[in-house]
Amino acid sequence: MTRRLVFAMTLVAGLVAMTLAVPLASIAATNVRSAFISQLEIDALSTASVLASQPESGWGATIEAAAVGTGARVVVVDAGRGLVADSDETALDRSFDRPEIDLALQGSLNSDVRPSQTMGADLRFVAAPVVQGMDVVAAVRFSLPEDEVDAQVFRTQAWLAVFVLAVMVAAGLLAWLIARSIAGPLNRLSKVAAGLAENLELRASESDGPAEVRSVARVLNATAERLAGILSRTERVAADASHHLRTPLTGVRLRLEAIEETTSQPDVRRQAIAATSEVDRLTRRIEQVLALARSDANAGLIEATDASAVAQDRVGHAQIIAEERRLDLDARIEAGVAVMCSVGTFARVLDELLSNAFAYARSRARVSLTRGSEWVTLTVEDDGPGITDEERDVIFDRFARGSGSVPGGSGLGLALVREAARGAGGDAMATRSDLGGLRVEVTWPLSQ
Repeated sequence: MTRRLVFAMTLVAGLVAMTLAVPLASIAATNVRSAFISQLEIDALSTASVLASQPESGWGATIEAAAVGTGARVVVVDAGRGLVADSDETALDRSFDRPEIDLALQGSLNSDVRPSQTMGADLRFVAAPVVQGMDVVAAVRFSLPEDEVDAQVFRTQAWLAVFVLAVMVAAGLLAWLIARSIAGPLNRLSKVAAGLAENLELRASESDGPAEVRSVARVLNATAERLAGILSRTERVAADASHHLRTPLTGVRLRLEAIEETTSQPDVRRQAIAATSEVDRLTRRIEQVLALARSDANAGLIEATDASAVAQDRVGHAQIIAEERRLDLDARIEAGVAVMCSVGTFARVLDELLSNAFAYARSRARVSLTRGSEWVTLTVEDDGPGITDEERDVIFDRFARGSGSVPGGSGLGLALVREAARGAGGDAMATRSDLGGLRVEVTWPLSQ
């Protein structure tokens, strides 16, 4: 924004200055030329007046002084067209017959431009009569190349160009100061807005910048305050639900286990075992819903997590379950890999993927953790029936299940995986595994 504002104001100021400067340059050229000629005529008349009051022997010094003061060549020609004085110190006592001299000897002041054969350029001249008594005794002529007049006009126009550039520079500087006064508070406001995703305690300054920026800061702070309250309440609800739901479910499970162990009736034992299984399924579903609630609330700060250590630990526990189910679990965990995620997220995602793989695997499952230049990839795959191409993205929706899913699932596991990964800045996708079943690949930001 700063560059655009500076460019726009500089361009507008330059166009305005040039619009004014072009006619001014034309007027200035005319005025400078006229003033130069008028001054040369005044100098010629003044010199003629001085010469008229002096004897001829003093004319040389007078025209020398006039030549130094004006920069022109000054000559004096007597009534017989003979050169009697020349500031260029050329040979005297020679004929100096020029049209302007003739007019001056006739008593008239004349000024014009004509080509000069000796100079090979246009000559600007002013010739005036030298009058003693009532007679014209001589003529004095001031002459100089027309290029000198043009040079003075050019210098005036050059100063006008400098004026235009100065206006553009001043406009650019002013635009930069204005842009900084606006962009600075906006940049700080933008940083606060970007940081709210990680820390809802951040607040923007409500006294910095123009009124519009202060108004946006107040609205942003009010929104952040409300979001912080909503998320705080959500976290409290999740924590309370975790406590108040797990405790009675644990009590129910203990009672069912007691019935299972003490009853002598086979039907009652079967019902108790079935009820225990349903309690376990309900407990898992509650844990998934609470995990999703924490994901929505973005509970916990994003921090570095030792993914290799977590993966080794969770795969170690999963090996026991795999052996019970007679599954071959192949783990390829790269050492020293750390990812950026909230506390417990990586372990929860890996548990969900392993649970899903065990539910569908026929004989094999595979886990791999690899590090790239910017991302860490966690892959879990199985040799189960897999899913259709149309369902590979749908299965990440909440409560969505594939057409070949096993009974008893909730449709929340893979939704939790994707939302947790995206909450950390990564993503999750499903493809077909070379084992024949489903392959779920989760990417995580690499911790540097």
